[in-house]
Amino acid sequence: MAESKPIYEKVESSPYQPKDNVVVLRFSDDTGDQEFIGKVGIVEYLEYSCGCGQSYPKDPMIGIRFPNGFLIECWSEEICRIYYCKKLVIMPTK
Repeated sequence: MAESKPIYEKVESSPYQPKDNVVVLRFSDDTGDQEFIGKVGIVEYLEYSCGCGQSYPKDPMIGIRFPNGFLIECWSEEICRIYYCKKLVIMPTK
């Protein structure tokens, strides 16, 4: 695998950006930890160079940090951006 070079700043045309609030919807394969499905986290970085088939700028591996400190990486089709409005969480449909 290639060396990881996470990007912590905005990447034009990326489907997600660092600091986006997201929820994990599913995993594309068996490697994802099922306990994270339905959990809310924050995009910490975008990764384009670790050798998992990413393409710049529209298909990054996305690093997500959770309130408990855990960090996982997901593809854009595995997560959904959420918006907070006062105490209500609004999750758009895909």
